[in-house]
Amino acid sequence: MGTPERLGLIINPIAGMGGKVALKGTDGAQTLAAAQARGARPEAQEKAARALRPLLPCRERVVILTASGPMGEDLCQTLGLPCQVVHTCAGDTAAQDTQDAARAIREAGARLLLFAGGDGTARDICQAIGESLPVLGIPAGVKIQSAVFALDPESAGMIAVQLLEDPYTTTARREVVDLDEDAYRAGHVRAALYGSMRVPDQPGRLQCMKQSGFSTEAGQLESIAAYLEEHMEAGLYYAVGSGSTAKCISQRLGVDCELLGVDILQDKRLLARDVTEEQLWEYARTGRLRVIVSPIGGQGFLFGRGNHQFSARVLNAVGKEHITVVSPDSKLLSIPNHTLHADCGDPQVNESLQGWYHVLCGYGRFHSLRCL
Repeated sequence: MGTPERLGLIINPIAGMGGKVALKGTDGAQTLAAAQARGARPEAQEKAARALRPLLPCRERVVILTASGPMGEDLCQTLGLPCQVVHTCAGDTAAQDTQDAARAIREAGARLLLFAGGDGTARDICQAIGESLPVLGIPAGVKIQSAVFALDPESAGMIAVQLLEDPYTTTARREVVDLDEDAYRAGHVRAALYGSMRVPDQPGRLQCMKQSGFSTEAGQLESIAAYLEEHMEAGLYYAVGSGSTAKCISQRLGVDCELLGVDILQDKRLLARDVTEEQLWEYARTGRLRVIVSPIGGQGFLFGRGNHQFSARVLNAVGKEHITVVSPDSKLLSIPNHTLHADCGDPQVNESLQGWYHVLCGYGRFHSLRCL
């Protein structure tokens, strides 16, 4: 048996914790404390585990270069993957640990660096190593707009396995962006391009960078909202959001919606604003909740990107048949292969959401798109 292949792994232990509790991110100590106070629990470990499981049959010919404790070592030991700690964290992990670990993994000769986190983690790694080492993001954060992430954790694992099987796998330069979280929580989207990193060239398993601000939306959004208003059923709960496209119905009804959160409407009135996953679950368990969402432009994600309040249990209770997808034509044209995606954290629920959706694009006008 030859020398084992070296793969890097960095897990941001707090990534994604702010999503289900409606904090729209977890950057900064104050936000983390607020998320924990609202009952948020870490999820990055499980998402990283989903990515690493495809590597288990290869465990005899791979070694994972990682950081100590929750940044990678613990998970490798749990899964039985051979690992080598190249960076030791002192106390609570921070952005500096991510950067130091990325440099150490590069210097130790990794062929690929897998990282579990969101755009903030991608930004830290980009700052540390730039394009000097191929990377691949395991989507585990709240903000996941950069183009360096796989579609879901399983796709990340399959790409890593293919890299082991094919020594000639090529890479492509892809963008790293991040949002100003304080502005994001105030309802303003301020994204900035921070650089690029090299990612295995597997476009069918990678997400694209989010696109927004389509110029032809206004008239279509008005007609979409008019149709939705006319067809809302009395007594039902409607979970709307997030984003300006889905919020067209709230704006038509004249309610004070949370642009980047999830609101609850009933009988054409605002019942609850900017709800958490726990609050949304209380409505879902009644069996009377309906969902109105719009795919992310340039990516096609319905769930799992910025709207983590729609958790697996919520979506399982609602059911695919009670999900209404809305979008102007221009946004649909930006989605690669006109394909929708769902990444709610549970592979079985993701599978239940697959199939065809009749996307409302105007008053009584629909396009059929498939969710894979």
